[in-house]
Parts: sequence; structure tokens; C-alpha cells
Amino acid sequence: MQKKFLALSFIEGAAVMAAELCGAKLLAPIYGSSLYVWASVLGITLVALAGGYFFGGLITEKSKLHNRNLFFILIAASLFIILMPVISHYLVPRISYMSFLPAVVVSTFTLLFFPVFFLGATSPLFIILQTDETNTAGRVSGTVYAVSTVGGIFATFFCGFYLIPETGLNVTLLSFGILLFIGSILVFKIFRATQFLLPAAFLYLNLQFTFKPSSDLMVSDSILGHLQVQDVADINGDSVRILKINNIIQTEMNLKSKKSVSGYISLLDSLIAKQTTPSKALVLGLGGGLTANLLVEKNYNVTGVEFDERIIKASEKYFFLNNSVVSLCEDARYYLNHCEQKFDLVLVDVFKAEEQPSHVLTSESLERLKINLNDSAVVYINWHGYTNPSLGQGTAILYNTLKNAGFKVQLTAFSDNEDYRNVIFVCSLTNVNFVKENFGIDDKLMETSMVNSDNNPLLEKYNAKANKVWRKNYLRFYQNQ
Repeated sequence: MQKKFLALSFIEGAAVMAAELCGAKLLAPIYGSSLYVWASVLGITLVALAGGYFFGGLITEKSKLHNRNLFFILIAASLFIILMPVISHYLVPRISYMSFLPAVVVSTFTLLFFPVFFLGATSPLFIILQTDETNTAGRVSGTVYAVSTVGGIFATFFCGFYLIPETGLNVTLLSFGILLFIGSILVFKIFRATQFLLPAAFLYLNLQFTFKPSSDLMVSDSILGHLQVQDVADINGDSVRILKINNIIQTEMNLKSKKSVSGYISLLDSLIAKQTTPSKALVLGLGGGLTANLLVEKNYNVTGVEFDERIIKASEKYFFLNNSVVSLCEDARYYLNHCEQKFDLVLVDVFKAEEQPSHVLTSESLERLKINLNDSAVVYINWHGYTNPSLGQGTAILYNTLKNAGFKVQLTAFSDNEDYRNVIFVCSLTNVNFVKENFGIDDKLMETSMVNSDNNPLLEKYNAKANKVWRKNYLRFYQNQ
């Protein structure tokens, strides 16, 4: 077998995974990273690969010009990869005006189908070009698919751990597209001036926004999402600093007071009394650090656990995180599994955009959390605002999971408008003692027999509809999309 074709097969496999990873993350600022989005990305990827394999096999029978066919298919794949950032910038936001689910599917198809289709079509051609006899077909096809898969494995780790965080999604796609384009030209030794016109045009379009100077204080792409820190003016003209993940605000701070402008944190402030003696608090989901700062003011020694290291850096540099807060970059569930401390207060605020990592709030995780609580400890859980039967099934499941774990639970909110509020679960193993705010939640709305567990993680499924509605409302009313 020819090493040059195996090298191209390696690059092809790497390009498939780079396109899939980056494609999902390019969709995230508009549609999030929910089950709907990933199902669409995986489904369209598989459809494109299946179609590509069939098309590649078909043209091996219809035409004997295998070298030429493979060259043009690789060039087409590289061009569509280079075009992906352009499509996500100019076309996907316009598609998002459709109803949510059709918009997700159409956007994913537009972004991913053609690059993955042409990449998939190369495999049959790589195989037939290196198969001299019938009895070698199995070994050749196995080798080609193995090399392509190894390329995909390499790209997954390289893009996820280094290239995307260091260079961003657009540069990652441009790099793989250009690598595939140049590799194809060098292997097939086809040098024509005209074949550089389309890549040059697509690169020019990318240059209009990819390398455009940003007014953001911080911008970072990673597998965990697109992060931005910005200074904006509110409706009163005051300067507000915001932290966004996938275009959704996670933290809002008035720059003059250095306090949160969120109704959720105002509610939390009213629920938590100032301690007369120093107490210990654990914050799972540090965000911009404003809740941790609030607890420090209330005489708590605070440990903050945050899975995204970029958010910890942003909280320290841009949101004035109190120096006394101990910040740990770990998954919340992993921390609980290994924690040997006991706390007087635990705040669970693990939202990423509209998503709630359900593994942190299973019955097994809550049983483990109980070990880390002092007798009179109170647990506060930040949650979306939906409690009605049509959208509040996830809320009811969490309520029942907490009750089954032995917690006494009450719910409160700062508004009666479900679309624009957060609900706070207030939980304790003894008594839940707090002054109910204007909008306490009727416990009868929480009737269900379902429990979220490690073996049966229900929250993502039953929150999917609420998350979809929440993001649609957010983008419509806050982002004007």
C-alpha cells in the first residue's frame, strides 16, 4: 500500500472529527449544546457519512479515473471545511428564525452535511486505488479505515485539548481545510493556478470576521463552549460587565458597585442570613464569583468548584473574586466523591447556559452530599423558572429526588413569570427555615414518582422542552435573534 494515500486517509479521518467537533460548537452560541443539538449533529454526521460511502462506492464502478475522482472529492471536502465558519457566521443566524427544532436540523445539515459527505466518499476510492488483487481487498480496506480512525482519534484529542482552546473554532477549521487541500495537491501533483481561486475567496470571507479585532475583554473557545467577557450599558446607561457562555449570560455585574444585577442573586441574598461566627460554604459552579463574594460578605469561608478553568480566570481577573475564596478546577460530582470536609451551606449553581449537568443531582450524588453537611446545613440549588406541568417535569423530578434522599425542600422565586425567573430549591436535612419571598412555589405542582439516578438520568430528557423554550425566549427577547 502507498504511504502517500495512507497519509491522506489519516488527514481525512482527522478532518471528519474536526468538522464534527467544531460544527457542534459553532451551533452552540445560537442553539446551545442540548440533547437536541447533539442528536442533530450526530444524526447528520452519520447520514452524511453513509451517503458519502455509497457515493464513493458508486463512482468506483461508474468511472475508472480513480485518481482524478479522489483528487476532486478531496478538494471539494477541503473547500466545504474552509466554508464552515462563513456559513455559521452569515447563514446559521438567519436560519435560526425558523421554529427551534427545524432550525437546528437545517442549520446542522447546512453546516456539516457536505464536508462530511465528501470526506466519507474518499474511503472507497482510497481502498480501490490500493487493491491490486481480490484477496487483498480485506486487508486494504481494514488498513484504510484503521488509519482514518486513528486520524480521527488524534484530531479529537488535539482539537479538544489544544487547538480549539488556543486558536479558536474558525482557525481550527481553516487549518484542517488548508492541510487537506495542500496535501491533496502534493500527493496528486496537480498544480493549476485556477484551483486556488475558490480557497482564496473563502479565506477572504473568513478574514472579514475571524481575525477582526474584538471589543470583548476576553474571548475563548473550547469544548466547553464559547466564552466572552464584555462591558455593556444597561437600560439606565450604567456599565455592566457580563460573562457569557454560548451567547447566554452567566454573570452580570454592575461595574460601579461590583455587585450582581441578577434577580436570582438578590433573592439568594435575602434568603441567606449573615453569620455571627465564621462558617463554611461550598459553591458548586463558581461562575463569575459574585455568589462566592456574597457568601464571603455573610461571614462564610468559601470553597468554589468550577469545571471550566477559563471561568475561574475570568472571575479573578474581571469580576473581582475575593482573594479568600479557594477556587478548584474540578467537576462538581468528582469533588463531592472525594471531599472530606463538612459545610454549613452548599450552593449548587451548575448551569451552563440553559443546561443542567444531571449527574451532579442524582440520588446517589445527593446521598454523597449529605456526608459533607453539618447537621443544620442548608443547600440552595439554582434552577430554571418552570414549574407548570407542561414544562416543569424536570423541576418536579428534582424535587422528588431531593425528598427521596431525605431532604426537606421548599421552593421560592423572585417573579411569577416563568420565562424570566430562576427558582431556588432550599433544602435541609432538619428544617427549612426561611422567609418565603413574594412567589413561593406550590408543592402540589411537584407531584411525580420519578427519581433522577445514575442508572436512570432523567433530568436532561424531561428538561429538554423547558430548555428549548428558555433558550428561544432568551434569544428572542435578550439577543434580538
